[in-house]
Amino acid sequence: MTADDKRLALRAAAQWLAQRTGAPDDTELQLAWQKWHTDSPTNRWAWQRVENLQAQLGNLPGAVAYQSLDHAPVTIPQLSRRSVVKSLILIGGVGGLGWSSYRQAPLWLADQRTRVGERRGLQLADGTRLVLNTSTAVDIDFSSQLRLIRLRAGEIQITTGKDSRPFIVRSAEGDIQALGTRFNVRQNNASTAVSVAEHAVQIRLDDGQTQLIEAGQAINISRRNFGPIQASEAGSEEWVEGRLLIDSWPLYRLLNELSRYHSGYLGYSDDVARLLVSGAFPLDDIAAALAAVARALPVTVVQRTRFWTRVIKKV
Repeated sequence: MTADDKRLALRAAAQWLAQRTGAPDDTELQLAWQKWHTDSPTNRWAWQRVENLQAQLGNLPGAVAYQSLDHAPVTIPQLSRRSVVKSLILIGGVGGLGWSSYRQAPLWLADQRTRVGERRGLQLADGTRLVLNTSTAVDIDFSSQLRLIRLRAGEIQITTGKDSRPFIVRSAEGDIQALGTRFNVRQNNASTAVSVAEHAVQIRLDDGQTQLIEAGQAINISRRNFGPIQASEAGSEEWVEGRLLIDSWPLYRLLNELSRYHSGYLGYSDDVARLLVSGAFPLDDIAAALAAVARALPVTVVQRTRFWTRVIKKV
């Protein structure tokens, strides 16, 4: 098992925990979980870690346990109670939330947020166009001196309005200041991805380091380091129109991306993970996207329930 395999399995296990806790009498859901659990040793490993953490947290509701896991390192058995408490401070008071809102549990107080699979465009008071991608939460804080967007989760596209006040998007890793521009910011687990479509942005890390990113460029940043500046991927803005446009992606990357827009488990077998695929895929109809994958590659899409889908090699 690679670290990425573990991380993805832990995220899936945390989601299953939240769903099963919120709907204990849903027979279809329980059968889907059983199928996922027995599907691979990695899934069984992840579920054991989930149960261990749940015991450490004193059987907290699924919504809380999910978010603690979602931000936890892969080495869950070594997770200290202090680290857990730090995560829970961010979500105090949400223990009563159930299955219907577990994904938004720690973010329910955000000024604007979207559900899984939802996108929404907003026109702000200064004329800025803000588009929220799936599972996104932002706080909007405009003052007489500053226009500030706090990206708490997910992904946004910004087209700034004309205004003399500085415009900044603040992620967990740093501040991205617009210099009259259209740009995209995505909050990942331990990094922020920034790509610029027009003009430029100035990125500032907590330690004062700065980096200018211009149109056609993209970068990943951590709290202390800038990654290499790269060319923006073709089609990187197509999600705004409900499309995922890709060129020669390994299938596992495509499915991991589609899973952001899909409720439940969306997995794949190892023997198809690195098949290359290109094309345009609808984000508002994951079933249609998977059908297109099955037409393009020698794979079969197996769906046991609405909560469980897996892509395997075609026999």
